[in-house]
Amino acid sequence: MTINWKQIFLNILKFIGMFAIYQIGTIPLQMAYLMPSNQTFVLIAFVMYLITTVLMLVLFIQMYTAQLKTHNLAHFGRTKPTKRITIFMGIVVIVWILFIALQIYLNQRNALPQSANQQTVVEFSKAMPVWMALDAIVFAPIIEEILFRGFFFNWFFNSSDKRIQLLGVFFSGAVFGAVHDISSFLGWLVYAVMGWLLALTYAYTKDIRYNIGLHMFNNLISLI
Repeated sequence: MTINWKQIFLNILKFIGMFAIYQIGTIPLQMAYLMPSNQTFVLIAFVMYLITTVLMLVLFIQMYTAQLKTHNLAHFGRTKPTKRITIFMGIVVIVWILFIALQIYLNQRNALPQSANQQTVVEFSKAMPVWMALDAIVFAPIIEEILFRGFFFNWFFNSSDKRIQLLGVFFSGAVFGAVHDISSFLGWLVYAVMGWLLALTYAYTKDIRYNIGLHMFNNLISLI
């Protein structure tokens, strides 16, 4: 198999560009957090957030669906919830709950310090609970799954070869962990494991809706 390094480089630039767009979309939320007592400013920032986030969602979804129609060697798309997929999702949810329980156990014994990302989520949730819930439970999971699973697999591991797809699972989780926490190996590992479970779900079910739902479930638990 011939590797097109030029295309890989271009895809890396595209991925970084889409990630940058995602980060820009969070600026109104960060601005409102700095001045939570100014209700007029918060309202304006919230409207800006809604506009930029909806536009971003439309862009991401259109790009993703267009990719699936034109170049989709791994056959991603919409998959009916068969018995096989239902059993798989049940196992993944159980593993995820056990993983969350392990994190809580380690946190209580100070063996796993709270990551900077999680601290930010907690602080934002206290200052703007409704806004943060909307972002963390609805918008962020959709955008992040399209970015770190949809675009990532389409641009770097678009193949029907299961070995290549497994490589995609590994690197997707590794990158997901790196952008969420690089302050320590354990901090990175926590998010990498989440990324691996989400990527494995995407690769197995072939339907991004399943890992979006799983991501929403995780963020909901994190806010409780």
